[in-house]
Amino acid sequence: MLSAVALGGGLYETALIDRSWPRMPEIIQPQRGGINRAMFWAPVHTTFEITLLVALWLAWSATAVRPWIIAALAVHVATRVWSFAYFIPLAIKFQNVDAASQPSEEKKHQWVKLSRWRVLLGCAVLLMLATAIVNTAG
Repeated sequence: MLSAVALGGGLYETALIDRSWPRMPEIIQPQRGGINRAMFWAPVHTTFEITLLVALWLAWSATAVRPWIIAALAVHVATRVWSFAYFIPLAIKFQNVDAASQPSEEKKHQWVKLSRWRVLLGCAVLLMLATAIVNTAG
C-alpha cells in the first residue's frame, strides 16, 4: 500500500508539477506559496522503508516471498541513493528564491527527464511487492 502511495506521489509530480515548475519555479518554492515536497516525501519514504524492512524480517523464512522483497528493497535503496546524490541537492537549489543561484534551464529540464525514471523504478518496486504478496497465497 505504501509503495502505491509513493508511486502515486511520483506520478502526480511527473504528470502535473514537473511539467510546469521549470517555467514557474515559484510553484515549488514554499517561501513563495509553492508546494513543500519534503512534507509529503519525508514521511512517505520513512514509513515505507520501515515497513519494507519489517516485511523482509517477517517473511524471511518464506522462500517464495523473500527474493521478491529483497529485490524490491534493492531497487528502492538504489533509487534513494540516486535521489540523495542527484535529485535532492538540485531540488533544494531549485527551491531557492534567489534567481541568481538558480541552476540553468538545461539543468532543470535534465532533472525533470531523469526524474521520470524514478517513477518507473517505483513501478518495478510495486510489481515486485505485488508478486511477493501473490506468492504468499500459494
